[in-house]
Amino acid sequence: MNASGQEPTTVYGHVGVVLDSQSEYEELVGMARARGGHAGEKVIVVGSAEPWGRGAALLAPFSLGAGLVGGLRAEVSAAQREGFRGIRVVADMRELGLDSLAARELLEFELDLDRVVSEAGATMVCAYRNDGFTPAAVGAAMCAHPRAFGANREDSGFRMGSTGRGEWRVSGEIDRSNADAFEVAMTTAAGMSARMRLTFDDLRFIDVAGMRVLARVTAAFPALGLTLVDPPPSFLRCWELFGFATAGRVTTARRAG
Repeated sequence: MNASGQEPTTVYGHVGVVLDSQSEYEELVGMARARGGHAGEKVIVVGSAEPWGRGAALLAPFSLGAGLVGGLRAEVSAAQREGFRGIRVVADMRELGLDSLAARELLEFELDLDRVVSEAGATMVCAYRNDGFTPAAVGAAMCAHPRAFGANREDSGFRMGSTGRGEWRVSGEIDRSNADAFEVAMTTAAGMSARMRLTFDDLRFIDVAGMRVLARVTAAFPALGLTLVDPPPSFLRCWELFGFATAGRVTTARRAG
């Protein structure tokens, strides 16, 4: 449960859950099935709570891109034809072989998966058990989950998630301590489309290290049109002061309304 009093099966989209035991995972699966039945969702389980099934092939760790997007969309369409309101996938991420990935690779994978889940209109609950991943790996993976639950012992301090094609939202705080992880996230997102809108509405703080990340990413992707939506009030002054205004094709905007 998180600070808002919610629990993982009451929210939608890309959800990260940090667990300490197999019994907690099985409890999560039970709650997801009960919630799915109540909400009219089709629940797909990947992990040791039951034998491997369709979900295992659907979410193979290195099957990102169009194949995974198509797979999730096909599952959503099939669920609708079968009379379900949507799908909820619950996965033990160690069972998918993700424990072999470095922290950087986990962040890249989960950010790509976040985009796929958003585009497909699905709900994906990613369960990370502390006995299968290092705290640093869990902290990196959680950066790409807009909604997260459980004891994230090395929380990186920011969240980044997809809100549509080329649309991303960042929240939390970005400073020297997590600038490397933020650069991985930005580089991954920048490689997915020619134009990118990054909404800052929930970002409490960004320092010069974070601004340098934005400048380096735009330099690395010279054709990228990056729009920063609702940056913090001090952002533009610092962006100009430190000479970043000439970096790449960066514009700023406010949300409509």
